[in-house]
Amino acid sequence: MAQDLPTEPDRLDDPAASFDAARIAARIEAAVQDGAGLTPQAAREIAFHMTDWLDELARYAAFCRSPDAIDDAALADLLTAFLCHVPEHLAAAGRLHTGLPLQDIFGVGAVEPNER
Repeated sequence: MAQDLPTEPDRLDDPAASFDAARIAARIEAAVQDGAGLTPQAAREIAFHMTDWLDELARYAAFCRSPDAIDDAALADLLTAFLCHVPEHLAAAGRLHTGLPLQDIFGVGAVEPNER
């Protein structure tokens, strides 16, 4: 039976703590607009792409803190949710922030179209 990991600890130093997505997004937006000289629209998009997956990050961090706290099925679900959501956002944020394309540095076909 799959179990849920706690995601709402009350300590700031706990990596599984819930995140203030609005505050994080505002900070990212201001930093990339001011520091990198990006347009307000690009800054908003980067902030979105860096915060839309914070729930997945919290669940993954909770797993990392207590890897034996959930069964294999729950871990597989957690990994699927994380890996299907997070990489696309990181790729988009990376491209917007740096202008660099995504590369398959590990040679696993990560940027190849799916042949299904």
